[in-house]
Amino acid sequence: MTGLVAPAPTADADAAAVVADGWFPPVPLASIRETLRLGEGAVTTARLVAATEGAMLTCLRLLSDWRSAHAGNGVASLAAVTDQQVNQVNMADLLWLRAVRYFAAAELMDGHRDLAATQEGSDRSEAKDQTADHYRRIANHAVADLLSIGAEERAPRNRVSLV
Repeated sequence: MTGLVAPAPTADADAAAVVADGWFPPVPLASIRETLRLGEGAVTTARLVAATEGAMLTCLRLLSDWRSAHAGNGVASLAAVTDQQVNQVNMADLLWLRAVRYFAAAELMDGHRDLAATQEGSDRSEAKDQTADHYRRIANHAVADLLSIGAEERAPRNRVSLV
């Protein structure tokens, strides 16, 4: 008897990217796949696109007021917010990519659960929850760092709302 093997996901098109609103740059799918371990090749293009769209929606919501203030001051794109670079990449673009990448990875980790009801499956789920939380923390740090660009005062990395 042979084991069941899932078919390999189809490869992304060379320039496959999820496009934001034009002010924020598109996010290439390859930049997410090549940087993070996502299900050991089991993440389909459709799932990656959906997670990236969700990540962009989250980032756009978190950055809405900041973006509006910059756009209202005549800044034409995210890259025009700062001329600072890291590794020859515009710092604002790099932070945007980092935030989207890690929010997408967190969503994929949350949505991919082992179906096994064993203790081992439960342990893996807990590890995935911790990884997803870690990815969200990195994404939120990138958003806070982005909000600090052009601000009179650095945006705090940790915010707490008391009810």
